[in-house]
Amino acid sequence: MKALHFGAGNIGRGFIGYLLSKSGYTVTFVDISQPLADQINQFKQYQVITLSTSSAKETIPNVRAIHLRAAEELEDAVVQTDLITLSIGANNLKSTGKLLYPLLKARQQKNPEAPLDIIACENALFATDILKQSILDGADADFHAYLEKTVGFPNSAVDRIVPNVTLAKDSPIDVAVEDFFEWDVEAGKVKHNPDIHGVSYVEHLEPYLERKLFLLNGAHAAIAYIGFLKGYRYVHEAIHDEFIRKTVCAYHQEALEALHQKHHMDKPALEAYAQKLLRRFENHYLQDELYRVGRDPVRKLSNNDRLVSPLKLCNDLHLPYDAIACAIAAGFAFDYEGDPKAMDIQMDILDGGIKYAIRRITGLNESSEMVRNIVENYKKLLHLKRSCLVAVHALAAV
Repeated sequence: MKALHFGAGNIGRGFIGYLLSKSGYTVTFVDISQPLADQINQFKQYQVITLSTSSAKETIPNVRAIHLRAAEELEDAVVQTDLITLSIGANNLKSTGKLLYPLLKARQQKNPEAPLDIIACENALFATDILKQSILDGADADFHAYLEKTVGFPNSAVDRIVPNVTLAKDSPIDVAVEDFFEWDVEAGKVKHNPDIHGVSYVEHLEPYLERKLFLLNGAHAAIAYIGFLKGYRYVHEAIHDEFIRKTVCAYHQEALEALHQKHHMDKPALEAYAQKLLRRFENHYLQDELYRVGRDPVRKLSNNDRLVSPLKLCNDLHLPYDAIACAIAAGFAFDYEGDPKAMDIQMDILDGGIKYAIRRITGLNESSEMVRNIVENYKKLLHLKRSCLVAVHALAAV
């Protein structure tokens, strides 16, 4: 069995490629970085280093890579593969769908009966649906029929922390990961790949998608943004801060109550999942920097992403959302100069004020109670930041 994975970054190598290789697939990566593709082709294998109380190393053998612009080689790979997976960033799904369209047309001509699955592995709700729609836009009826008959487009929920930790590696393409992972895939949409190692095939994916997006990604972002304001560098440091931990626990309670009411998910199971997340956030072996977790706040504060989605759900269900609003407010106060998207938000605040920035980024109505709550939290967090800066300067002067 052959697998083609778009995106040879840490998630691609340390999570998806890792599981596909353990499932017996011959894995080929596709990446826009020519140096990275060259390194993969040079070494032809890499190690996945699990960071826990006792680290372990596993070798992923027989891998190769194709540069995204190597049109002929890429077309041949798409025509012959059994599975296409992607971890390219949710913002790139639509453009990648346009790139895949002619490649799948070539497969229709050259290998029309062979079944295929395409799975987007992103921190976004129903990412594969977004990709599929981009592929189908403007397509003729014959191509529509071919895809419906032959190509599965299951959505998935993926969960593994893969930090940019600094450690000794045998090769530059080795990757470090946490010891926990979860990959849930829509069973009913799978055409050809029902036995991937480590995958849970589920009939109804939305509860798993939202559980992961709200409780992991949302809380992770909250730690990053509030931790940055308080002067921390790493997730494992920030989560031990009393104010941050209290806020994250309250965030979890608000979000899991909404999930419980919407999906009728077992509340004790949700609470156990939240407790497990806290232990994962405490893993100091990951050395996971807040800048990495919080990067691109424009996307993370957008209308259907990890913070605003649970806020809106709580509002719709008439549930409290103070801690979620605090996390969103911290995202608007995230003024890390090394992040261009964070600086874009700061320019919006400078030009139009905080309410304008919230409306533009989140799509929320400026006059809503949700926005008023975010604004109040934003003012409190700016005061908190100033207090922390004063304390740091006082210590420096001693």
